[in-house]
Amino acid sequence: MPLRFGLLKALNAKVMLLAVLSAVILSNTPSQASQKLAARERILVNAMEYPWSTIGRLNAAGRAHCTGAMVSERHVLTAAHCIYDAKTGRWLAPQELHFLAAYQFEEYKIKSKIKSYKKSAAYKPKNEVSARNTETDWALLELVDPIGIQTGWLKLSVLENNIQDRINTRQAVLLSAGYRAGAPHAQTVDFNCKPPGKFKNSDGIAHRCFLQKGDSGSPLLLYDKQAFSIVGINVVGFETDTRGVNQYVGALNARRFHPQQGKDDVKSGIGKLGFLWDKGAYPAPGSEASTSPEQTIAALLSRQGYLVGKPRNATLDTITAAENRFKKAKKIPASHTSLLLLGDLILSLK
Repeated sequence: MPLRFGLLKALNAKVMLLAVLSAVILSNTPSQASQKLAARERILVNAMEYPWSTIGRLNAAGRAHCTGAMVSERHVLTAAHCIYDAKTGRWLAPQELHFLAAYQFEEYKIKSKIKSYKKSAAYKPKNEVSARNTETDWALLELVDPIGIQTGWLKLSVLENNIQDRINTRQAVLLSAGYRAGAPHAQTVDFNCKPPGKFKNSDGIAHRCFLQKGDSGSPLLLYDKQAFSIVGINVVGFETDTRGVNQYVGALNARRFHPQQGKDDVKSGIGKLGFLWDKGAYPAPGSEASTSPEQTIAALLSRQGYLVGKPRNATLDTITAAENRFKKAKKIPASHTSLLLLGDLILSLK
């Protein structure tokens, strides 16, 4: 499914409530310049490594796909427009949807059919050019199988002002991961989504990140205080340039799902569900997915010049030596686990 890319106009310089002027769907085939830019701004990761294992590809009726994220052992959070078929003008039935967690290069060891889904009653799929409609563009899918036990899942958190201050001082960072059109069979990550600001008095977050068709419903991730969480759902892109690259992205603020502060359309749709807020989990011991993101670490060490040669060809000893050089250069404790080291590498990216 395409990200709802529309040409949006900010009402003031601080990115207040945005009005959608017209919808623009990206081409199915990204331009060569767009693909080159994507290669520079997004990094291929191993989807079987946490936290990427919590993110998967949502296939819709065998004709299109979106991205979604696990928020419990049986639930996936995504965009509502991902489960609507604009060609036939109908909502897809659960049996027409399939979620492939940790999907990579046509390998899907962890997957599930969809049992049911809930969405906002206020979302009108034929009125996607409405800013208010964009703010209700969410869906919660209930899976047949509890695959979150294998993948782990992420908690939700609010992008408060103090967190934005830490982002601005490189103590925290926003990330975006999904299955974009330029790499529909591989999960890629933008490790440095710079936010221009929040949608004032609304439920959106505006940020700079490379997203394309297929990224709809993907989580806007936060790495802060040595933990990953979801702060938004990517639903709309705007100010797309001639290369097909959106300059800004609109994400629904996770605050909508807060048990106390959440919006009525969420409360009436899914109620006060604890797992949609402050509870996350790692993959269970013995799961297909790993809690040691070694391939991602190698890729980031290579990007920063600590690992010479192609990361995929590096030996364990070579990677360990590169890790030690990075820790020494950044004065990072040698005791840091692989997940903490991943966070250190992400925070040190420029």
